[in-house]
Amino acid sequence: MKTKTPNCSTCGSPLVFISQETELLEGSRFPQTSIKYRCSNQPCQDEKDKQTAKRIKLIKDKAKNDKIRLDKKIQDKKDAQLLKTL
Repeated sequence: MKTKTPNCSTCGSPLVFISQETELLEGSRFPQTSIKYRCSNQPCQDEKDKQTAKRIKLIKDKAKNDKIRLDKKIQDKKDAQLLKTL
């Protein structure tokens, strides 16, 4: 059993426990536990928050671009079908 508090992988400062959540996901046999920590070094945590926000924005932008690309591809196929019938 671990008794020592975990340290930040970036700066080495101790992490502060935020929450613990155990849930049984659909299709899973065993419950999964998620533990959330924050870095006790505020500038380090601020930088991690910025990086997380940037990563989430990139994921959303990629999903938006994928949808636009798919819609364009579908429209191009419809146009090609229409030209074939003429």
